[in-house]
Amino acid sequence: MKIQGQGRGLPAEVRFFRSVSPEPNTGCWLWGAAVNVCGYGIFKGPNSGLVHRFSWELHYGEIPESLNVLHRCDVPCCVNPEHLFLGTQHENILDMENKKRSRHPAGGVHGRAILTEDQVREIRAAKNSRGLARKYGVSRHVIQYARRPGTWKTVV
Repeated sequence: MKIQGQGRGLPAEVRFFRSVSPEPNTGCWLWGAAVNVCGYGIFKGPNSGLVHRFSWELHYGEIPESLNVLHRCDVPCCVNPEHLFLGTQHENILDMENKKRSRHPAGGVHGRAILTEDQVREIRAAKNSRGLARKYGVSRHVIQYARRPGTWKTVV
């Protein structure tokens, strides 16, 4: 990522370190300048970009096109290269879900959920499907979907 100096004509590296504040308790390097709506540091201007990606390239070199820069610390404005690692988009999504940061509600908290997680557990535990649709006021297809492996991942 080639980010040219802007404003007073400062090189990107200088602008980078002027806007970084080490946090002694966590080891995070907190970005103190512009951030996007998700809290990730950004360089503004014609060659704008995400600052954690710039930090990676500054310290480790070019990022392969197919990879993202992920945070071990889960602090979006952290630019400490020791807290960053490379991963695919799939790994990025799994990391987000494992850290409970998904903005996509799942299970019973999903806005379109008809059943609760407890009801899904009862449906899965039932030996016979007869009468379950009537009991829960749903169609047979909803019961079949609740029993299908891979659905309702929040129900263990």
